[in-house]
Amino acid sequence: MAGSAEPARGTTDDSVRITAADSVRITCLDSARAAVANRGLGGARGALRTSADESARIAASGSVRITGRDDSVRITARRDDSVRITAADGSVRITARHDDSVRITAADDSVRITAVDGSVRITAGQDESVRITAHDDSVRITAREDDSVRITARQDDSVRITALAA
Repeated sequence: MAGSAEPARGTTDDSVRITAADSVRITCLDSARAAVANRGLGGARGALRTSADESARIAASGSVRITGRDDSVRITARRDDSVRITAADGSVRITARHDDSVRITAADDSVRITAVDGSVRITAGQDESVRITAHDDSVRITAREDDSVRITARQDDSVRITALAA
């Protein structure tokens, strides 16, 4: 089965359901392209649904990948419900995961911004020498790998500056 295009069931608007056995390619008038590859267990299946309000939904039994024409950007939705946006050279990765965490990572891991369960961590430097952490309304700024300087602002509006022996 190469694929099919049919009106979406149970709708009275201009919704269209496109189903493909292996892959779906969307070509816009401006020649922008998105390749969506659907691969699942027991055969490759997937569906792209668009409706009259120009909204679109992609459903797949496996992972879904949307790729720019020049492969400069990849958007991947994976089986674990995570979503990853990647530049072609791998220099930037934005990952939204099923646990509602969001991670922005540079290729060399020198900069990382992570939001998990209401906390925010900004880490600069491969050795994690600078760290800014916000959790439970507290802010902690740590400089140097050995945590020798620490600035902490807490919920009770107190501020503590700690210099530890190196």
